Amino acid sequence: MSDDEILAAELNSRKNEDPAKNVLQWMIDVGHGVLSTLSVKAEINEFPLSSVVPFAIDYDGKPYILIASIAAHTKNLMTNQKSSLFISHPNPEGDPQSYWRACLVGKFKEVVVANDAGNHSDDVVEVTVEDQEAMLTRYKAQVPNADAYLKTHNFSFWLMDEIISIRYIAGFGKICWIDGEEYLSAAVQPSLEEVKSGSIEHMNDDHVDAMVDIYNAHFGKNSATVHMDNLDSRGIFLQCMESNHRVYVPYGKTITSDELRVSIIDLVKQARIMSR
Repeated sequence: MSDDEILAAELNSRKNEDPAKNVLQWMIDVGHGVLSTLSVKAEINEFPLSSVVPFAIDYDGKPYILIASIAAHTKNLMTNQKSSLFISHPNPEGDPQSYWRACLVGKFKEVVVANDAGNHSDDVVEVTVEDQEAMLTRYKAQVPNADAYLKTHNFSFWLMDEIISIRYIAGFGKICWIDGEEYLSAAVQPSLEEVKSGSIEHMNDDHVDAMVDIYNAHFGKNSATVHMDNLDSRGIFLQCMESNHRVYVPYGKTITSDELRVSIIDLVKQARIMSR
């Protein structure tokens, strides 16, 4: 394609849809992608190395992964944080190039607990213990056994804290670059504060049966008491009171406060269909 044709395609993408919001929804939909880092291995030094990784997105819409200290990607990122995460349609038929895909370009940084690690540079992301627990709970929606890795195998979270640019392709003629800040602005979660506490209290007082159904269906359990301990505009946090097991169940999209009631009802309906 000529430069003029490329520019026309990018303008067409912007005119007919919201690429940044589309990428956010794709990130919610797929939960895995291809991570590329710059190799430190002597024979292929600074060549890109790629592999499939599960990921979750944090409250701000930034993707994060869980990788071991001995992994090639970890060694690469310790030397050079420049990296990319490629996502694509999970079930293409025929020509895969006719389906959507996106490549997030930025820097992955190791996540450390501030209280344990002392002073750090900008090369790491410092979080509280509570923040790390929330990250783990969200990540377990993709990898249910992730807590075992984090506790026993010297794994750590790495967050794409800097998203510089995103290459967006939604099909023929729907192609453009998205600035990282534009994506992050689209990923801002609507505030549910005005309905949050009341909704949690209502669910725990009157609808424990619904939360039991959601928990048991999604996690193959047979629990009798489940409480809701938090929620946001992308999912709910449930706590099994018998096993002290905390989980995150996503709605599958980003919602507003007006959509909360229907979204929780949809989770209950989905769970009861799964349990048939």
